[in-house]
Amino acid sequence: MKFKDLTNPMRRNFPFLVASLFFLSLLSISFYYISYKRGQWEKDIRANLLEILIGKKSKLEKALSSRIYYTKGLAAYVSVNPDLSTSDFDQLAKELIKQDSIISSMSIAPNCIISAIYPYEGHEEAVGLDLLAHPARREIVEQTIKTQRTFVAGPVELVEGGIAFISYTPIFNKLPESNGSFWGMTDIVIYKDELLKEASFHTTENGFNYALKGQDGQGHAGDVFWGDEAVFAQNPVTISVDLPDGEWILGASPQTGWNSYLDQDKTLSILLIISSIIISFLFWLVIRSQQQIRTNANELKAIFNSMRNLIVEFDQDGNYIKIAPTNTDLLIKPEHELLGENVTDVLETVVAQQFLSAISQCIQTRKLIIIEYPLVINDKNFWFTGRLSYKKGGTVILSAYDITEKKQDEEKLRQSTEKLKQLNATKDKFFSIIAHDLRSPLASFQSILELLHTDYDSISNDSKKQLIKAIHESSSHLNNLLENLLEWSLSQKNELQFNLQKHNIYNLAEEALKAMQPGSIKKSISISNQISQQTFALCDQRATHTILRNLVSNALKFTKQGGKITVNSHQKQINNRTYWIISIKDSGIGIPSNKLLQLFQLDAQNSTAGTNDEKGSGLGLILCQELVEKQHGSIWIESEEGQGTTVSFSLPAFI
Repeated sequence: MKFKDLTNPMRRNFPFLVASLFFLSLLSISFYYISYKRGQWEKDIRANLLEILIGKKSKLEKALSSRIYYTKGLAAYVSVNPDLSTSDFDQLAKELIKQDSIISSMSIAPNCIISAIYPYEGHEEAVGLDLLAHPARREIVEQTIKTQRTFVAGPVELVEGGIAFISYTPIFNKLPESNGSFWGMTDIVIYKDELLKEASFHTTENGFNYALKGQDGQGHAGDVFWGDEAVFAQNPVTISVDLPDGEWILGASPQTGWNSYLDQDKTLSILLIISSIIISFLFWLVIRSQQQIRTNANELKAIFNSMRNLIVEFDQDGNYIKIAPTNTDLLIKPEHELLGENVTDVLETVVAQQFLSAISQCIQTRKLIIIEYPLVINDKNFWFTGRLSYKKGGTVILSAYDITEKKQDEEKLRQSTEKLKQLNATKDKFFSIIAHDLRSPLASFQSILELLHTDYDSISNDSKKQLIKAIHESSSHLNNLLENLLEWSLSQKNELQFNLQKHNIYNLAEEALKAMQPGSIKKSISISNQISQQTFALCDQRATHTILRNLVSNALKFTKQGGKITVNSHQKQINNRTYWIISIKDSGIGIPSNKLLQLFQLDAQNSTAGTNDEKGSGLGLILCQELVEKQHGSIWIESEEGQGTTVSFSLPAFI
């Protein structure tokens, strides 16, 4: 009786079964990868779109805030000048608005009845209008009085034509006898289309639709007032545009919808499926081939291990026995000069010892040993990977191949990674510096308002006008700083641009000291500009002004009431070049010697409260150091605790 042999069919079908399982595994991995990439792609697109929205939000907030500041400045002035005449209002409004084409009109309304409007031409009928008589306006006015915040209403259609936002700001009488009673309102009419145009808003851009919602600052609950309202029905990327009271919602979504926009991975799906089929077929061929040659696996293993660029046989002492005619260009010497030689006579000492150790280990363990080693061939540097296999008779076979290109790629990758780390560190440092630099104009703005609020009666009219002008200048400077930050974020470049030209340091110092005047008045500190009026340096105007302002601000911060600050200059020859040395000397509290060396370290926490508990970020000196060095100068500090501080920096003289 004969039994049917089941082993042969099983053997024949085994490669097919394994290949089928392998194909299903590859297919599952492919679909998972496609799903993962699709999700990552959508996240990346949404993240990039969010960055675009952040840039647009910043532009719109900057454009809107710069106009709202007009009403806030006017409200601050009227609160301490409640008897403001119409002519004074016209002059003040004209100075604030100037040639701003985005502003339609500006008015004041004592007891909510409009008494004056600028420009008067074209708006005559508005004079005498009772804001509380209109139901919609009444609700807005009552809300602004209750919250004591500026309220941006609209957009609304204007009688004279056009669509605009109306910014209402309540005014409260700040005179002592009034006890902060409600005085009235001031409002400013801002053209909607012109405002959005200045902020570079387009309803369609780069394949995306954009829209704004939040009528009257109601955020998500408000109506769409710009763009296609369908944007908010398509799972948009959104960001809030902050208003003084309320918010708008800026949304964006692909013109063709997310599904069609993301449905670009079909080619990848097809390629992965085809690749899975091909790889599975090749896998089947490999398994079948392995099955066919299994009986010869041991003999073929030594051959496969030696099928490399360079094949050499060594004895146990490291002598060259045989050299296969594979790639003799990679030999350190001609073949006839190597045969019979020892590695210690041919290779450098370190590499020779590495070879001898690997040969000994291979013979002892009879296992494959892999080494990497460098060689200099024909005055060129090479790197090799060597695979040493044991051969009967106490010899080893070296199979070596050139990995120089791989090593070079690894080095390039290392350098690229290091450069990326440096770029990221510079970016973080730049953001920190910009955030620090924004604080100074805001502090100056607050100091001026506080001075007007507390010492109004003791300040002359001329001084009041100068302080109000300083408010305007501080807000303008703040806008410039915000613009710099926005340009940097949009350009994605980690570079500070410098325009080195001839500048009068005396004039720059005067501007910086003028900006610090409220702080010096508050602490009764005298500041003396003793810089020669003929001090001309090759420098960047903005950077040098920032340096002076930060250093004087630090001096004010650490100088007690009634102290003294002196700014002076002198020339000095450094490395055969003429420099101006600018010094800011104060009579303040000084700096402990153990902290002097840490002041210019970014990773050190150097923020210290001032004599009046003034706050700082600790980045001012680091910012000054970077700006000075970018202008080919240097900065240093001389200080003794309790004896004051002198901070000096050098700038190339303009000759």
